[in-house]
Amino acid sequence: FLLLFFLVLLYGKLFCSEFAVPVVKRDSAGRHCEEHILKVEERFNSRREARRNYAHSLPSQFAPTEKKLYDIFEPEAICISEERFGGSSEHRYASFGDGPKFVCGVDFMRARQNATNSCLVYSIGSNNQIDYERAVHQFLGCETHTFDPTLGSEPFVGSNYAQFHPWGLGEDGRNGEFSVRGGGSFTTMSLASIMKALGHNGRRLDMLKVDCEGCEWQALPPIFDSIERGELLIDQIQIELHRGTFDGVRALFEKADSAGMRVLHKERNQWGCDGWRCLEYVFVSETFLKQVHTWQLCGVHVLSNSTGAVD
Repeated sequence: FLLLFFLVLLYGKLFCSEFAVPVVKRDSAGRHCEEHILKVEERFNSRREARRNYAHSLPSQFAPTEKKLYDIFEPEAICISEERFGGSSEHRYASFGDGPKFVCGVDFMRARQNATNSCLVYSIGSNNQIDYERAVHQFLGCETHTFDPTLGSEPFVGSNYAQFHPWGLGEDGRNGEFSVRGGGSFTTMSLASIMKALGHNGRRLDMLKVDCEGCEWQALPPIFDSIERGELLIDQIQIELHRGTFDGVRALFEKADSAGMRVLHKERNQWGCDGWRCLEYVFVSETFLKQVHTWQLCGVHVLSNSTGAVD
């Protein structure tokens, strides 16, 4: 029944223009639609708990083959407005091949940006491929910052869409090296230090895109810890995970769970990493996912201000 309910609402939405008011309205009690969303969230929680229980049942130092390393870490949630976003075409839905990311709630984010002018996006890792930044600029209108310490003297080509910083994400003060463009070294910064340096303390990050060829294992755990403590507010994270250990992967997903970040999407990178060694994941905050579904399906005003508080 719940699946049928969501499909009916979704197909109804498809007949509306992209930025139209949602077609499903609240009933006289103002609760019927929201109650269905809560039931779906309970289903998401059950899926998460099943994965957690199974992961915890496996012994320490459990060592699956590398190809099976991420097998049990499956998405627990769905976003009814998820789309592949950030392709080379200027058409919003022509996002194919390597590079685009799966994003939840593009229309919701655009409506919130129109209402609050508070949207903030960080793109970690560029290699001067700026299709994602261009799409964010064109379809969302967000303030966007791109970070990549490996460009060296090569100029950043996306200055029309994002502000560039030659900084590496990781632990504060850690040394990093790169071999492209003649090679070099850099000192990494935590996300908290980056936001402080840019004057973004206290602001919500609407999207954090990370593809930094391994820095995620140092950078992501403290990010999840900060979200759990209420020090960071991030709506969704698109990240490519590279090789790791099972204990490390299990610990990472436990931190995501504790931070209230749902596993929304999983995709093996078939264009690189031998077609399976790297995986693209999307983590989305429970609050943001509920806001998107409530706004899109129930016609409820849940646009947020710059601090993330619900209107």
